[in-house]
Amino acid sequence: MKNLLSNFKNVIIPITLSFLFCMVAQAQQPTKITNRWTQENIGLQSGNPICSTSAPDTWIIEKVGEGDYVRLKNAATGTYLHNETSQLGSGAVQPGWWSAQWTLVANDGHTNIINRWTGGYIHNQNGKLEIGTIDSPGWWSAQWSMSTASGNQANQILADPTAEDPRIRLRLSPLSKDRSVTIQGTTQALEFNMRINGFLYAYTLSPTQKLLLLTAEGSIAKAGTQAFATTDKRGYFLEKLEITMEPTTGAENVYRDVDAPSTDTNTGSRTVTSSINVSAELSGDGPSGGVGVGGESSFSQNFNGFKYLNQSDSKKLYHVVQLASTSVGPYEKPTDLLDVGFVGAFSGTPLGELPHQATNNMPIMAQGLWQTYSGDFAGKVTFKITYKMTVRYVEKTNYFFTADVKSSTTNDTMTEYITVDFGSIK
Repeated sequence: MKNLLSNFKNVIIPITLSFLFCMVAQAQQPTKITNRWTQENIGLQSGNPICSTSAPDTWIIEKVGEGDYVRLKNAATGTYLHNETSQLGSGAVQPGWWSAQWTLVANDGHTNIINRWTGGYIHNQNGKLEIGTIDSPGWWSAQWSMSTASGNQANQILADPTAEDPRIRLRLSPLSKDRSVTIQGTTQALEFNMRINGFLYAYTLSPTQKLLLLTAEGSIAKAGTQAFATTDKRGYFLEKLEITMEPTTGAENVYRDVDAPSTDTNTGSRTVTSSINVSAELSGDGPSGGVGVGGESSFSQNFNGFKYLNQSDSKKLYHVVQLASTSVGPYEKPTDLLDVGFVGAFSGTPLGELPHQATNNMPIMAQGLWQTYSGDFAGKVTFKITYKMTVRYVEKTNYFFTADVKSSTTNDTMTEYITVDFGSIK
């Protein structure tokens, strides 16, 4: 028997590469190049390459002589992307310029665009379109999808079933939404950057099964700059973040198989890796020992001063990230912010400092796998995705021998829906 994940890795890479260059070999079609992380398109502004969600530009992918190199020509201007001056630029090029030649390398259903001359990656890690080295090809800022008039490549089947790997995989169109709201009576703004990606899997050997993987990788909750940040007034700071994914319409056809990360009540710094690894072994009669998804969508983040609670049930993914510690000790209630130690008592019993993620960006880590009751199910299921922030304001008043603490909370919620057609994969 062979391990399903190792077989899958051997199958997916050559098939995806073949798909990419099959597209290049076809009639040259205008192609939109979209970033996986920000959903921004590569375009031109006054002749200079930019990244923008509103950029309408399309590009012609031209094969270059021998090998796997291509040129990227703007369909409207006829100019080419290059880095002849060590910066990403656009203009007329000479046929032999390696600075205008690129390698398209498949990466998790997307594409890294790598320059032949310098080996630099096109990315927008720093908020602008540029070319250079990256820490890892896994950076979403360096991954791109190619959309043509005939359909979005990201929605195509990424692997065909074989005798050794009876699985096919379909990437769903990613969801990317942003929301900002100002707390009443202040200038502090709360923000959500919702990013939801998904894969639909099908197994073709008996017993047939279909699975859906949804991940919140790349999503962020932002408490924003605190309206009050003094020793006797703190807030609003992030006290609790709730992440929910649940089937609504068609829910009777699926159940939650597994999710990640698991409960972690540590109150110090740690790294949580969210990955679903449900292995399967193959025999001559098909899968045995259960089937599942390898760790193609694992990701890690550091959490400081927060605990992670997994409270999911058989249908719903429900995760809670909750403030657990401050500079003055464990946190469960607002009065825990008081520094009543020896030093604090002689400096007006100040309010303790908050962890960085309570007042800045909080990564949203959640990943769930739903399975159909029947592998023949070909209907649609709608999933409701909800992010909820609870932020708190705390104020302290000193008396002769005591301190009084008052607080209040406010909430912000972002909800979106994703409809998955299980009939699109067999």
